[in-house]
Amino acid sequence: MPNTNVEETVFDRLGDLPQVAALVDWTLLELDKKSDSIHLSFTALPEFTNPAGNVHGGFIVAMLDECMGSAIVGLTDAEFMPVTVSLSTDFVKPISVGRILGTGHITSRGNSSAFLEARLTDTEGRTLARAIGTYRLLPFPKPPTKTR
Repeated sequence: MPNTNVEETVFDRLGDLPQVAALVDWTLLELDKKSDSIHLSFTALPEFTNPAGNVHGGFIVAMLDECMGSAIVGLTDAEFMPVTVSLSTDFVKPISVGRILGTGHITSRGNSSAFLEARLTDTEGRTLARAIGTYRLLPFPKPPTKTR
């Protein structure tokens, strides 16, 4: 189980979460630089469901993309802003409303691109969805300068 006692990270310094991260209740559990991985949790709301009552695939892909993009931002200390080039997803099991755990892992990184994998699991550790992604690495935007 990932360590939920996370020390201050780059995400704390960046301030407010992007709106899509806030929508899916993005929560950092662990940033593991030794394994080039990030562990997150999300909350799938009833509003995210399809007519069958399962979480809509678009929300699942958003969570997987958040796992991979957040891995780049967190593990490079916001040196890079990841831009998704390609993302391939396997929907393994239907996902129900509730807590979902996610992991993003950098498998390879160069100066301008990175390759990652992500996995969503239920709280029992069963794989629900997985993805691989290619990301373009752009310089992270500088925060606006404060004026008096």
